[in-house]
Amino acid sequence: MSDRKRLPMEQALLGLLMPGPLHGYDLHRRVEAELGWIWTMGLSNVYAALKRLEQAGLVASTLNSQENRPPRKVYRTTPAGEKSFLEWVRRSVPTIRDMRVEFPAKLYFFHALGLDGVEELLAAQEAICRERVAQLEQRMAQCSPHDFDRLVFDFRRRQIEAILAWLDACRQEAAL
Repeated sequence: MSDRKRLPMEQALLGLLMPGPLHGYDLHRRVEAELGWIWTMGLSNVYAALKRLEQAGLVASTLNSQENRPPRKVYRTTPAGEKSFLEWVRRSVPTIRDMRVEFPAKLYFFHALGLDGVEELLAAQEAICRERVAQLEQRMAQCSPHDFDRLVFDFRRRQIEAILAWLDACRQEAAL
């Protein structure tokens, strides 16, 4: 198995396979139907990711015969794939940029799969955001009042504060 970090798209495919086996086209349709509001994956990207996952031993496939059609490859997660997915879904995202795509996907899987630990994920993500706000405030304090960098740091700080407010709303929603 490769030591390279699994891409979020690959992890999402593992998550969609957690309830049971699917073929590539059904996986693609589920991505569009259930995750299309946060990202899109072309059908060729799905098949390429499935090939990488299979080579890494995170999914296994079987050929199912079809009448008057070529056999269809059906994929399922392996124990290593399940472990990789669960480690990924429970880990906070390292950069604020990943909050737009990867973090909402993780919240989706917590809800869709009924996983425990969403409170811990939210707390870890809040800690990362608060640390980043503190870093930006330190950098802003070093700027002169009319320094352009101060405006940039303030903009980023306000974005992260909006993310913190959203994380709080997620926590309240999860408590219901």
